Amino acid sequence: MNYVFSLVILPWLIVESVYATSFGLREVGVVVSINDKPALCLPEHAKSDFAVGWVSLTESYRKNPPAWGASLLPGVKPLALKPGGCMVFEDVPEGYEPDTYEVSAGPLKLEVNRTYIFSLSNAYSPRDSYDATFCVNKTATGTLEYLQYTRLADGSQITPACDGKRNGVFSVQGVTGAGDK
Repeated sequence: MNYVFSLVILPWLIVESVYATSFGLREVGVVVSINDKPALCLPEHAKSDFAVGWVSLTESYRKNPPAWGASLLPGVKPLALKPGGCMVFEDVPEGYEPDTYEVSAGPLKLEVNRTYIFSLSNAYSPRDSYDATFCVNKTATGTLEYLQYTRLADGSQITPACDGKRNGVFSVQGVTGAGDK
């Protein structure tokens, strides 16, 4: 029986664990605040420059959410972000144009206790990206801070307290209420 297991079952188990994904190379970016706006940065330990094809920031947990983005114009050399380099919300670099999201709910306005997804896509390999999820928190002094979700090695995630949807504190048309957990 052990012989059959070794010849038939064991190779099947090995082959079944090897698979390809259509999502390309997805890396986690770093969210920081630059001039009081969220920015998505390449990690300092990134192995190489990243040619930015487009950048987007959108609200999470919503269908057709408000969004902001910018895309590389045709024929223009993409911005090459170096490790530690950042793209800042609402700052459109030369050679890029703001995206018009016709199906979105309108222009993106960041709100406290809301969650957002920030993404950079590679100009040469559009399925390769840097992404980060964060929520907006207001400190006791009134300053906005952008708290990034942290993915742990075991696959679990640390969710910041400002994730209103998950933590039951969110605002609907300016009214704060308790949400479904």
